[in-house]
Amino acid sequence: MPRKKKRVKKIHKEAKWPRVTSFEERDEVLSFWEERFGIPKEAFEGYLLLSTSKNYWLFVELPDIKPLQGLKVQTVGLLFTRRVSHWLKPTSTALQRFGHLAQKNIIDLSPAELDRLRRERKIPFSAEVEEGYVILRCEGKVWGCGLYVKKSLISFLP
Repeated sequence: MPRKKKRVKKIHKEAKWPRVTSFEERDEVLSFWEERFGIPKEAFEGYLLLSTSKNYWLFVELPDIKPLQGLKVQTVGLLFTRRVSHWLKPTSTALQRFGHLAQKNIIDLSPAELDRLRRERKIPFSAEVEEGYVILRCEGKVWGCGLYVKKSLISFLP
């Protein structure tokens, strides 16, 4: 049986290295994580915060990043936060990496509740958290991002 050719994703001709955020922009994004989840800004020391039009990426801080900035790339580092309208939204991947440091706005689900949420995408739910983006956790493991609003829980799990 002939092998299927693996499709190679082409890099767009306009692709470029994301820009390093300004101090003010970095502070805005990290303040969101600190205020929303109680994850201190210091947890992100040692990382650069890079930006594209709507996405923020974490990348390990290097002594000299200039040689890399000329590269055409599809993605760089860990997709950390997205700008949705004028709101910031954490990615499930970033929550899986840093969510264990969170102190608030965490919803602990039973395996049955998590399964139902994954199937139905939105379930009625009551929790003592602030409305907005929440960390979804089950049996101590962070699964990712949800949205808690009007006694409903909406899944943003991949």
